[in-house]
Amino acid sequence: MRYGAVMVAALATAMAGPTSAEIRPERLSALPYALTLSNKAITAEITPDRLRLVAPKGSDLYSPAKGPPVDNAPRVTFAPKGDFILSAKVSRPEGSDYAGGALVAHAAGGRWVKLLFERLNASTNAVTSAVASPISDGSYHIRFPADAPALWLKMARAGGSLLLYSSQDGATWQILRDVPMDEAMPLSIGFAGQSPTGERYEAVFSNIRFEARKVKDYWQGK
Repeated sequence: MRYGAVMVAALATAMAGPTSAEIRPERLSALPYALTLSNKAITAEITPDRLRLVAPKGSDLYSPAKGPPVDNAPRVTFAPKGDFILSAKVSRPEGSDYAGGALVAHAAGGRWVKLLFERLNASTNAVTSAVASPISDGSYHIRFPADAPALWLKMARAGGSLLLYSSQDGATWQILRDVPMDEAMPLSIGFAGQSPTGERYEAVFSNIRFEARKVKDYWQGK
């Protein structure tokens, strides 16, 4: 969700696709799937009830109209089948601009979706999203004071749509985007951290919930 100097910093450290992929032996109790760590992380700590992902300097997921894509943000993902609902509490972004934790979905052909809780500047955090097919757009949804607490993000697949939501309490949700997504297209979904301008960023995901079903309430993602 940024241009100029941030793009230069990201391109200096990584270009094109992910650099590595590792099947992890640890499991999150909410997920009935094996987990894969893609891209280098300073730390990827997986316990039954939370994930701590420390992203290195210059890490990002970004596909500009001009220049090569950047895909070096560490992510922990899994491959669900059919419709699903995935949500998590995401720690408050702190530190450098544009650092944050995200829910992500990746498909073939350079297509991906990122729902991000990020630091905009010293006084403001925001929920933003980007959709790449393969060039990425950028949408700013909700802004918060920098000292506001952690919040919840949700991603749900419902037939030919990928739905994005946020919540301040994990109970009442606001729909942010309805992204067209071929229901026959396999997805890899999960969690990512990024630190485009800073030395590192620690994203913590807790209260993780997963259901293998279609949403019944479109507006709440429930």
